[in-house]
Amino acid sequence: MKFTEIEPQNYRQACALSVKPQQQGYLSSAPMILARAYAFQQQNSQVWLIEEKEEAVGIIMIREADQGQTIVLDQFFIDQCFQGRGYGRRTMEQLLQKLRKSKAKQIVLCCREADQIAQRLYRSLGFVETGERDEDEILFSLNWD
Repeated sequence: MKFTEIEPQNYRQACALSVKPQQQGYLSSAPMILARAYAFQQQNSQVWLIEEKEEAVGIIMIREADQGQTIVLDQFFIDQCFQGRGYGRRTMEQLLQKLRKSKAKQIVLCCREADQIAQRLYRSLGFVETGERDEDEILFSLNWD
Protein backbone atom coordinates (compact mmCIF):
# COMPACT_ATOMS: atom_id res chain seq x y z
CA MET A 1 0.00 0.00 0.00
CA LYS A 2 1.23 3.51 -0.73
CA PHE A 3 0.25 7.15 -0.37
CA THR A 4 0.23 9.08 -3.64
CA GLU A 5 -0.03 12.85 -3.85
CA ILE A 6 -3.13 14.15 -5.62
CA GLU A 7 -2.08 15.48 -9.03
CA PRO A 8 -3.78 16.34 -12.33
CA GLN A 9 -3.48 12.75 -13.55
CA ASN A 10 -5.18 11.15 -10.52
CA TYR A 11 -7.57 13.72 -9.03
CA ARG A 12 -10.53 12.15 -10.84
CA GLN A 13 -9.76 8.84 -9.15
CA ALA A 14 -9.75 10.64 -5.82
CA CYS A 15 -13.05 12.39 -6.53
CA ALA A 16 -14.69 9.08 -7.47
CA LEU A 17 -14.09 7.60 -4.00
CA SER A 18 -17.16 7.38 -1.78
CA VAL A 19 -18.44 6.03 1.50
CA LYS A 20 -21.53 4.03 2.39
CA PRO A 21 -24.78 6.04 2.50
CA GLN A 22 -25.01 5.69 6.30
CA GLN A 23 -21.52 7.22 6.64
CA GLN A 24 -22.25 10.31 4.57
CA GLY A 25 -23.52 12.18 7.61
CA TYR A 26 -20.14 12.12 9.32
CA LEU A 27 -17.52 11.89 6.60
CA SER A 28 -16.70 14.52 4.00
CA SER A 29 -16.81 13.66 0.32
CA ALA A 30 -13.54 13.34 -1.57
CA PRO A 31 -14.09 16.63 -3.49
CA MET A 32 -14.73 18.40 -0.17
CA ILE A 33 -11.51 16.94 1.24
CA LEU A 34 -9.59 18.31 -1.74
CA ALA A 35 -11.20 21.72 -1.22
CA ARG A 36 -10.38 21.60 2.49
CA ALA A 37 -6.74 20.77 1.75
CA TYR A 38 -6.60 23.79 -0.54
CA ALA A 39 -8.15 26.00 2.14
CA PHE A 40 -5.58 24.86 4.73
CA GLN A 41 -2.48 25.28 2.55
CA GLN A 42 -0.99 27.74 5.03
CA GLN A 43 -1.01 24.92 7.60
CA ASN A 44 0.99 22.72 5.21
CA SER A 45 -1.97 20.51 4.40
CA GLN A 46 -1.27 17.34 2.49
CA VAL A 47 -3.77 15.02 0.87
CA TRP A 48 -2.98 11.60 -0.53
CA LEU A 49 -4.70 8.91 -2.47
CA ILE A 50 -4.36 5.60 -0.65
CA GLU A 51 -3.47 2.99 -3.25
CA GLU A 52 -3.15 -0.77 -3.24
CA LYS A 53 -1.58 -2.23 -6.38
CA GLU A 54 -2.29 0.98 -8.34
CA GLU A 55 -5.98 0.95 -7.32
CA ALA A 56 -7.40 3.85 -5.28
CA VAL A 57 -8.87 2.54 -2.02
CA GLY A 58 -9.16 5.73 0.04
CA ILE A 59 -8.10 9.29 0.74
CA ILE A 60 -6.36 10.96 3.67
CA MET A 61 -5.61 14.57 4.61
CA ILE A 62 -3.34 15.94 7.30
CA ARG A 63 -2.22 19.43 8.28
CA GLU A 64 0.16 20.97 10.78
CA ALA A 65 -0.55 22.87 13.98
CA ASP A 66 1.72 24.32 16.69
CA GLN A 67 4.58 25.03 14.25
CA GLY A 68 4.61 21.41 13.11
CA GLN A 69 4.69 19.92 16.62
CA THR A 70 1.14 18.62 16.12
CA ILE A 71 -0.31 16.89 13.09
CA VAL A 72 -4.05 17.06 12.62
CA LEU A 73 -5.56 14.04 10.89
CA ASP A 74 -8.18 16.17 9.25
CA GLN A 75 -9.93 13.76 6.90
CA PHE A 76 -9.70 10.06 6.18
CA PHE A 77 -11.85 7.39 4.65
CA ILE A 78 -11.66 4.10 2.82
CA ASP A 79 -13.92 3.73 -0.21
CA GLN A 80 -17.09 1.76 0.43
CA CYS A 81 -15.97 -1.02 -1.92
CA PHE A 82 -12.84 -1.67 0.17
CA GLN A 83 -14.15 -1.31 3.72
CA GLY A 84 -13.89 -4.23 6.11
CA ARG A 85 -10.67 -5.54 4.56
CA GLY A 86 -8.13 -3.98 6.91
CA TYR A 87 -7.22 -1.00 4.73
CA GLY A 88 -8.18 1.50 7.44
CA ARG A 89 -5.90 -0.09 10.01
CA ARG A 90 -3.05 -0.53 7.53
CA THR A 91 -3.39 3.09 6.42
CA MET A 92 -3.27 4.38 9.98
CA GLU A 93 -0.30 2.19 10.89
CA GLN A 94 1.61 3.41 7.83
CA LEU A 95 0.66 7.04 8.52
CA LEU A 96 1.79 6.80 12.15
CA GLN A 97 5.08 5.24 11.10
CA LYS A 98 5.61 8.09 8.62
CA LEU A 99 4.69 10.81 11.12
CA ARG A 100 6.95 9.45 13.87
CA LYS A 101 9.88 10.34 11.58
CA SER A 102 8.73 13.98 11.42
CA LYS A 103 9.27 16.70 14.02
CA ALA A 104 5.70 16.27 15.25
CA LYS A 105 5.21 15.11 18.83
CA GLN A 106 1.54 14.24 18.56
CA ILE A 107 -1.28 13.57 16.20
CA VAL A 108 -4.81 14.71 16.92
CA LEU A 109 -8.10 13.85 15.27
CA CYS A 110 -11.79 13.96 15.91
CA CYS A 111 -14.62 11.70 14.95
CA ARG A 112 -18.34 11.74 15.39
CA GLU A 113 -19.72 10.18 18.51
CA ALA A 114 -21.89 7.93 16.33
CA ASP A 115 -18.87 6.53 14.45
CA GLN A 116 -18.12 3.62 16.79
CA ILE A 117 -16.05 1.74 14.19
CA ALA A 118 -13.60 4.65 13.81
CA GLN A 119 -13.39 5.10 17.57
CA ARG A 120 -12.48 1.42 18.06
CA LEU A 121 -9.78 1.69 15.39
CA TYR A 122 -8.23 4.83 16.88
CA ARG A 123 -8.29 3.47 20.44
CA SER A 124 -6.69 0.20 19.30
CA LEU A 125 -3.83 2.25 17.82
CA GLY A 126 -3.19 4.06 21.11
CA PHE A 127 -5.25 7.22 20.66
CA VAL A 128 -6.94 8.50 23.81
CA GLU A 129 -9.83 10.88 24.27
CA THR A 130 -8.67 14.36 25.27
CA GLY A 131 -11.92 15.11 27.09
CA GLU A 132 -12.65 17.89 24.62
CA ARG A 133 -15.64 17.96 22.31
CA ASP A 134 -16.38 19.89 19.15
CA GLU A 135 -20.16 19.76 18.92
CA ASP A 136 -20.87 16.05 18.34
CA GLU A 137 -17.24 15.13 17.70
CA ILE A 138 -14.87 13.52 20.19
CA LEU A 139 -11.24 14.67 20.12
CA PHE A 140 -8.47 12.07 20.33
CA SER A 141 -4.70 12.40 20.56
CA LEU A 142 -1.65 10.18 20.34
CA ASN A 143 1.63 11.47 21.75
CA TRP A 144 5.16 10.20 21.25
CA ASP A 145 8.70 11.44 21.88
